Amino acid sequence: MTDDELDFCTLCGPLADAMEMLDDGNIAGARAIMERFLQRAQELCDRDKNKK
Repeated sequence: MTDDELDFCTLCGPLADAMEMLDDGNIAGARAIMERFLQRAQELCDRDKNKK
């Protein structure tokens, strides 16, 4: 597995958790996870830009 594939997989787990929290009515918890998810995704994008 490449680093990029591993990074993708580590982002999918928290997103699945957030969706489960939404189903359970835990909006604040889901929002917190999604905010961290978006921050990490931005970090990955920034890292990729710096590689070029």
